[in-house]
Amino acid sequence: MVHLSSPVAIGIMVFYSLLTFFLGPFLTMNLFEDHPDKCIAGFLIGFTISILLWMKFGRKYVKKYVSY
Repeated sequence: MVHLSSPVAIGIMVFYSLLTFFLGPFLTMNLFEDHPDKCIAGFLIGFTISILLWMKFGRKYVKKYVSY
């Protein structure tokens, strides 16, 4: 479990959670005006972007700053 091993990793996880739970739903609020449950699409989009960013950049960045 590398995601809580250093302040850098915790900061990256906080960024991903903000992306998933706040920025994603905020961006989709205007896209799905007639849909009754707009936040679910925002969560899904934010989560997908967070996972892609973790796989591409986050894992390597955290490994660089964490010593085992």
